[in-house]
Amino acid sequence: MIIALLLAAQTIPDCADERIAMAQMADAIEQRYVLEDKALSAASRLREQSEAGQLDQHCDDPKAFAQKLTTYLRTQMEDDHVYVEYAPESAGSGDNDWLEEWRADAAGRGFGVKKIERMDGNIAYLHLTDFYELDMMRDSLAAAFQLVESSDGLILDLRNNPGGSPETEWPVQWTFMKAGAPLPLRRESRSGSLPDLEEPDITWPRYGTDKPLIILVNRRTFSAPEAVAYSLQAQGRALVIGSASGGGANMLGDGVAVSGGWKIGVPEIRPYSPHTGKNWERTGIVPDIVSEDSEAIAKAQDWISGKLESKRAAP
Repeated sequence: MIIALLLAAQTIPDCADERIAMAQMADAIEQRYVLEDKALSAASRLREQSEAGQLDQHCDDPKAFAQKLTTYLRTQMEDDHVYVEYAPESAGSGDNDWLEEWRADAAGRGFGVKKIERMDGNIAYLHLTDFYELDMMRDSLAAAFQLVESSDGLILDLRNNPGGSPETEWPVQWTFMKAGAPLPLRRESRSGSLPDLEEPDITWPRYGTDKPLIILVNRRTFSAPEAVAYSLQAQGRALVIGSASGGGANMLGDGVAVSGGWKIGVPEIRPYSPHTGKNWERTGIVPDIVSEDSEAIAKAQDWISGKLESKRAAP
């Protein structure tokens, strides 16, 4: 009997380090998360669950524990930007394993430009799968927008685009706006409004504001590409076709390193459209025309073709 109890005790993982880390994560959420009421309740709940041993699963496997905690926090906070990562080698550096892997794949993914096509009726199609940092993606975007510049209408496909850099999303928005136009998005933190972003210096041709623009989205469109779609839809510049997108608006701050080699990412900024006063957090982009993925391109072509025919028929 004694031997059995000793053996059983040896199989119970010691989660002391994880509980210390979770207490520090709770502090980070409480101090940093952009929505203060939710920050306080989420931090309190995390402390309670940790102290009660409800989150002890996988604490003998640091990476599995990080994934478990990520899932838990995203569910509790209803924010899919929150993450926990185990990366002791990068603790305090601001770097993330997944981020380095994503960057390493950039060349093989065309630096985010998957496909450019000229369709019947001089309609262009551009599929962007990622928003890498602007320094990495600038040349690919410049080439893409150069190729579509002379089209009479554009289908911008942002389906299955999981997000990326705000510094790239910002000039992509402005490609379809006039120079000097009112800012399409503003930002705020818990302390109040943040300084407005400046209009970007666009180094490729602007597509302009008069030609028909369709943006395609689906459930796997998330974060930065949602900003493009939401902003241009809110301005009346683009029509959105597809299904409701992922709903990730709140923007991450720098990762916070905690003891034990873990790191937590906490959204600290809320973007919003001055046209609606809102954003797409949790709701996603609501399409103007609902469509299955298999029919979205055809519907976009038909819509643009109709617009162009009406324009040509006008006196």
